[in-house]
Amino acid sequence: MKKHTLTLAAALTAAAFQTAFAADIRPVDGIAAVAGDAVITMRQLDSAAAAARQSLPAAQRPSENELRSHVLSQLVNRALVVQAGKRRGITATEAETDEALAQAAAQRHTTVENLYAQSAKNGISRAALRKDTAEGIIAEKVRQQAVLQQARVSDEEIDAALARAKQQGIALPAGEPVRQYRARHILIKAEKDNAATAAEAVIRKIQNQAKAGRDFGDLAKQYSQDTSAAQGGDLGWFGEGVMVPEFEEAVKKLKKGQISRPVKSQFGWHLIQLTDTREAGTPEERQRNALRQYIMRQKAEAASAQLLQQLHESAYVEVRL
Repeated sequence: MKKHTLTLAAALTAAAFQTAFAADIRPVDGIAAVAGDAVITMRQLDSAAAAARQSLPAAQRPSENELRSHVLSQLVNRALVVQAGKRRGITATEAETDEALAQAAAQRHTTVENLYAQSAKNGISRAALRKDTAEGIIAEKVRQQAVLQQARVSDEEIDAALARAKQQGIALPAGEPVRQYRARHILIKAEKDNAATAAEAVIRKIQNQAKAGRDFGDLAKQYSQDTSAAQGGDLGWFGEGVMVPEFEEAVKKLKKGQISRPVKSQFGWHLIQLTDTREAGTPEERQRNALRQYIMRQKAEAASAQLLQQLHESAYVEVRL
């Protein structure tokens, strides 16, 4: 069952471009579920289930009832997450939507115009496809917020996990070499777009203080609104794919000791200092990095589950199948 769940989740990602939400609801549609202020129709469920079915190898397909039940659950979850994002003022820009559609087209070895044409054949308008794509971006931003705030792994946690494994006689994987970064940052939150201008003004004042010679760690303790503030903004060691793209891109451009320009992400405005880099090349470093990634994945899954639980507890959900 767990394997089906993970595989279906991947299949639903592919199905997102074949499924539209309320923009294309027709009066003849039956209602499959109500999630907060969203209505999920039978037509939407049929489309998403068909796409998921096509994406799964025959040997991995669950029963039709199980597949439809899981697909509907995912559609309900996505609707609740999107609504939460909109309540928080999280948006997807036209440029972000264009980029997501371009990436989807590239993965399918086609063009964006062909995506629109194929969607039209399936009864999904251009506007509905763009709306669905934008909502997918919002949902991912909400998920990243939940995960990144809780999925950091300290060196102490790795030490404890290594000790437990040794005590219990568990053989740990050797791991692969990977370039890692250590950085500290100052965050001024601006989760809603209308707060971004004020947050940018604050982060630029802090940047000027850093340029004037103020210690970055002291500035982080004084101003940062992230949980890392007490540690002088230190984020520990991390590899690629851990931080949000804007943050990671900025880190990669820095030299050791250098401070970035203000960087905007879905969390707000950051000022970042790269403190060190390393190649996790020794057997111990590889093993520690593999363990860090494992613990991080566990924390990410727990954070995602907690987010969904909170959303379900605070919203009206009715499944009519």
